[in-house]
Amino acid sequence: MNTWNDVTIRLLGPVTLVKGSVPIPIRGQRQRRFLASLALRPGQVISKEAIIEDSWDGEPPLTVSGQLQTSAWMIRTALAEAGLPRDALGSHDRGYELRVLPDSIDLFVFREAVRAVRDLHARGQHQEASERLDTALALWKGPAFADVTSSRLRLRGETLEEERTAAVELRALIDVGLGYYGDAITRLSELVDHDPFREDLYVSLMKAYYAEGRQADAIQVFHRAKDILREQIGISPGERMTRVMQAILRQDEQVLRVGTPA
Repeated sequence: MNTWNDVTIRLLGPVTLVKGSVPIPIRGQRQRRFLASLALRPGQVISKEAIIEDSWDGEPPLTVSGQLQTSAWMIRTALAEAGLPRDALGSHDRGYELRVLPDSIDLFVFREAVRAVRDLHARGQHQEASERLDTALALWKGPAFADVTSSRLRLRGETLEEERTAAVELRALIDVGLGYYGDAITRLSELVDHDPFREDLYVSLMKAYYAEGRQADAIQVFHRAKDILREQIGISPGERMTRVMQAILRQDEQVLRVGTPA
């Protein structure tokens, strides 16, 4: 990871400032919220109103202006402790700006790595893709903003978790490309257990079972999905899942290729 003076801001897990491998404490819940709000959009001026919304969930105290200045001072102190200039946190009339490169923040390193892995996967370079994606997934140290209690930021964290799920699904498809069908099935089964209403996950799992020569298990996945979808949210499997089920019964290899994400 290329870092800004060897400093990394971590959002994928507890919000942390790291110098090399040494964590620099961000003291106080409000300061962690403030830093997370800025780190989501590095190099941009974030309005005081937006920071206040993230930091106080829309219920700021009467002393909010002074508390905001105090939070900025405490973050600058942490940045200075990491050996960075205090103006790395810029102040403007309308807000604040975190003056860092995106590759100093784990979220943006993760996203860039996943984009590169998708290209490698599309070109059939599965081994390199698997190694790079494992490195990217290792950036996650827990749920995004794990130690932040702001409901607004936690909602954003749930959106980021969808990116992580998509990356794990991609990892399973790479396993299939490498012929590691059992590993792919394990990863996809865990994703389905975590999110049982995602039809695309069932489709990938059905294809992985079929690729391993387990046609009966692939069919069982379809019927399990059908029961869950009907009983819990009142819908039937969609056209794509139904088409894959029919292809399994016909043993239609063209439809059942698992080289691309669902």
